[in-house]
Amino acid sequence: MTLGRHWWPSKGGITLRRRPGLVARPALVGRRLASDAHCRIVFPAVAAAPGTSVITPSQQLIELGHLAVMLALPVALLQALAPLLARALRRPELATIAVRGAWLQLALAALGWAALTQAFVTDNFSVWYVAQNSNSALPLVYKISNLHFGPEVGVGKPKSDVAVVVAWLNEIQKISADLSLLHGAKQAASEIFNADARRIGEYVTPGTISAVITSPPYPNEKDYTRTTRLESVLLGFISSKEELRSLKKGFVRSNTRGVYKEDDDDRWVAHHPEVNRIADAIEARRKELGKTSGFERMYARVAKLYFGGMARHLAELRPLLKPGAQLAYVVGDQASYLRVMIRTGELLADIAQSLGYRLKRIDLFRTRLATASREQLREEVVVLEWPGKEK
Repeated sequence: MTLGRHWWPSKGGITLRRRPGLVARPALVGRRLASDAHCRIVFPAVAAAPGTSVITPSQQLIELGHLAVMLALPVALLQALAPLLARALRRPELATIAVRGAWLQLALAALGWAALTQAFVTDNFSVWYVAQNSNSALPLVYKISNLHFGPEVGVGKPKSDVAVVVAWLNEIQKISADLSLLHGAKQAASEIFNADARRIGEYVTPGTISAVITSPPYPNEKDYTRTTRLESVLLGFISSKEELRSLKKGFVRSNTRGVYKEDDDDRWVAHHPEVNRIADAIEARRKELGKTSGFERMYARVAKLYFGGMARHLAELRPLLKPGAQLAYVVGDQASYLRVMIRTGELLADIAQSLGYRLKRIDLFRTRLATASREQLREEVVVLEWPGKEK
């Protein structure tokens, strides 16, 4: 906290004077926007006489809480040493210091907690910890609970700003130049559906699809709604947590952060031997490694839900396809679930064949080096054909 390092109080405790030789900083008041990936902080200057800076009661409470937390450490040391001294010196009365120290430590910790909670509640973004772990749009209960889930003090160094806007604009100009090449060309009518690919029959007329080219999610524990959160907010796809939850429910289940109690896509692959073998291997590895977190317990279920969701999509797609329709799915092998290898392309091809599709080929698109296992993972294009009849 800036004030704790650069200022000291005057007699009245209302103003703060600069220490000799140090650069004084004015008190800062900011407001962080709701987006996880984008924020703007406005810093209005605080009017004060030359050489002084007026601070608010809120900022004074922050400094008091900072001091309380620092004092709690020596009190804790005294609390630990008092019983040992009492025994070594054979003076039982010294042991009472430990009891009093415990009460004092509780009071100091409570004061520090209260100061930090107050900073969260009032959006005091001059406190680094608050600026890193909160935003002005959070409900009150989440602001207070952020106190528990913040990072440890001192982990990592602050990252310097990067000129991302220029690089982004360059890419936009490239896209614009590509689009300009289409000017004057004959345009085909197009229609876009922002919908669940597992329920595509609700939006598309049967027997009208000639080709499908797509890259679905991989079973890799990657939450795509998080990596695209900024774009989703800026483009107006989501504006609340309820809308985010609704969006996630419309996705194929590829990570434990997007699984819900009522999900049942796994019934589509309930009797698929390889999917069940992989799920059993993941669960056995979890028990072997002693992994007990809630997310880790769901790894095996997510594997089943993922391939079940893809099977559901392929089954839903069949009546919409024209005979001879061509399909291409870009998928990749994964070992994200405790290093159990998942050959996604082979499995998807096998599921598609069981649903009546004809496998034309599996093309190798590229290979990627797995970070954890150092294995080469295949990224492939599964090419299918719909013969025109359901099994």
